[in-house]
Amino acid sequence: MSEPRAQLPTDPPETVLADTDWHDPGQTARALPEALRRFARPDRLAGLLRTARTDPRLLGLSEVRPWGNRMVLHEDPRSGARLRLQHWAGGDQDPHGRPHNHRWAFASTILHGSYVHRLYGDVPDVERRLAHGPALPLTERTESVGSLYVLAPEAVHSATAAAGTVSLLLRGPSVGAYAVRLNRDLTAFAERKSGIAHERRDDLPVRPFTTADADALAALLSGLSVLA
Repeated sequence: MSEPRAQLPTDPPETVLADTDWHDPGQTARALPEALRRFARPDRLAGLLRTARTDPRLLGLSEVRPWGNRMVLHEDPRSGARLRLQHWAGGDQDPHGRPHNHRWAFASTILHGSYVHRLYGDVPDVERRLAHGPALPLTERTESVGSLYVLAPEAVHSATAAAGTVSLLLRGPSVGAYAVRLNRDLTAFAERKSGIAHERRDDLPVRPFTTADADALAALLSGLSVLA
């Protein structure tokens, strides 16, 4: 007799996010992956894409970058948490390949493709190790379809994606003033990042994200049988 298929959660993801204390690591680590699982239901994902494709605010938060596109599908009005669909082009231009942290905690899952994920410890630990030489990764693993993980704001990591990889990321509100990124030889924190408004001209999105870009992502996901 076959095992019954596990049921995907049906309650709205916002119910998980509503009462989360984003400065409490334990609450954040529980809420983000649970909400992400609910957002990732194929039918719910398809509905979010249909709504976001013509939402001026969500399109304005989405980005066309040299290393890929990222589309904001939802912004929770109470918490400020955002759900983002990321299509990775891969290649040397992708800054995610350099170790960095974020101003916010996040959970991420892979819908298609894979990436090599390296973990370096938290920012204070990396700073201590830099006094003795390059900061090498403590852990390396491959995130593939179905992988789901959560990282705290102070966690330093890097990701090198296979071209065409698609991931779904749910980030909490910003709890830090800035994030940091290591230089290419891993010997020092070379950059502080505090959001798109403060990026250098060369780092800004290539052009505005449009409904046509959203439709291209929806067609891609449909072709990959990710949507209901």
